[in-house]
Amino acid sequence: MKKHKDIAGKKSENIDLEELLREKEKLESLIKRKFTRKITLLFTDISGSTRMSELLGDFQMRTILKDHNDILFPCIRANKGILVKTMGDGTMSYFDDARAAVKAAIDIQRGINNYNTEKDCDPPLMIRCGLNTGLGIVEKNDVYGDVVNVAQRFESMAEPKQILISQDTYQLVKDDPDITVVFLKEANLRGKLGPQKTYRVLWLPADVKNYQERSHFSDEFGKYVDGAVTGDLPAQGGLEDHSEESRKTKAGFKDARIVVERKGKDPEYFPIPKSRSIIVIGRSKKTNIMLPEVYVSRKHAQIVREGGKYYLEDLKSNIGTQIRGEKIVREQIKDGDEFVIGSVKLVLQLAGEDGFKEIGKGHDAEATMFMQADLAPRFLVEKGGVVVSEHAIGEKPMTLGRMSTCNVKLDSPMVSRQHARIYLLEEDVFIEDLNSNNGTMVNGKRVSKAKIGPDDNIQIGPFTIKIINLNQSESGGKDDVFSLTKKVFSFLHKK
Repeated sequence: MKKHKDIAGKKSENIDLEELLREKEKLESLIKRKFTRKITLLFTDISGSTRMSELLGDFQMRTILKDHNDILFPCIRANKGILVKTMGDGTMSYFDDARAAVKAAIDIQRGINNYNTEKDCDPPLMIRCGLNTGLGIVEKNDVYGDVVNVAQRFESMAEPKQILISQDTYQLVKDDPDITVVFLKEANLRGKLGPQKTYRVLWLPADVKNYQERSHFSDEFGKYVDGAVTGDLPAQGGLEDHSEESRKTKAGFKDARIVVERKGKDPEYFPIPKSRSIIVIGRSKKTNIMLPEVYVSRKHAQIVREGGKYYLEDLKSNIGTQIRGEKIVREQIKDGDEFVIGSVKLVLQLAGEDGFKEIGKGHDAEATMFMQADLAPRFLVEKGGVVVSEHAIGEKPMTLGRMSTCNVKLDSPMVSRQHARIYLLEEDVFIEDLNSNNGTMVNGKRVSKAKIGPDDNIQIGPFTIKIINLNQSESGGKDDVFSLTKKVFSFLHKK
């Protein structure tokens, strides 16, 4: 039998282990030199694509995806990037130059923004971008390495219309006069030790001018700086726009405010400064309008002023933001328009010639769905003994399930996509199972349909449903409400 020989021509049986290991090191070194290099990865993804598909239908969504690709692909090529692959409604590309990668992301966001304006899209097309720089293994049709994983995590962390970059990318682009970057926050990324600095790239002209107004031009660095080590610009609370163009636009703005109403309480008023283009609503103390209710997300929604118009955007909140009983992703709002977060009603008001219309305590109790809902029975959703949301029950069935389109989203693999529905029939409350996989349990028994009340224990997967009625006269009902109220406020106190 013919003897096999190694690269050096020696017979294979005469090679010892140390020699093989040396050859292995040479081969690995060759592979690294040929395929490993420093690159910047760019990930993009359409925000809220599932919701858009449900609203627009598959054919219309496919058309929008084509328009999306027609914008992105030329921007990547024009900045000398390589499109590696598309992943549903997302893309992955790499660049040898970090500055070119960031400029491609800016071009993409501006292109999408122009597309929304020209097409008057409803809902608008919004994407997230995430970038990271590092060593990657570059093959003909794919890229591998930690640089890929980190870039993807920055993309998933971004809000709609944001560009987020890592510190490694920031270090390579911070001195470019055409790129404006601000420090956003420190975040823990899965698989990385310690918090990672996160930076936001400003691409809207108003945001860039605002940053320049707040800063001063440095001859040493050849660009605008604000004196902070990180280039820190507040991440919460929106951006203030002091540019000359903005000042001219603001001259035509009416004074505006948000009115927050809760049943039985005096309204609260939150002015919208003309200098601020974004107003954030949520449970966090860092938001502009803080709602302490336990079911409100820390950053729940925001009001954006664009071109003299106001838009309400939900920020992937747990229970959603509703207008006229429907959950929204982004919706234009006008003077007098109401939107609802749980049991809290908010109203946009624009000042007239005589100023704002005042709203008294208990205003128009029967005039809106919101106030009518407060008089009806309600139910709380608990998970692990903590109240996570609160809802009014009406004659229109409320669907509970895992899908984002359900009135009450229950995020658990034990919950079916459309699991059950709760509704009011005359004066009684009913729950009906929608052929769920794991069933709807009432007092420990699986039911297809059942009449329910405050004394019943309703279980859907890990979630417990509690029926309450704040207008009950029975002492037992009041005790239940008092107990649940204590639990909610106890949870808020801990937070």
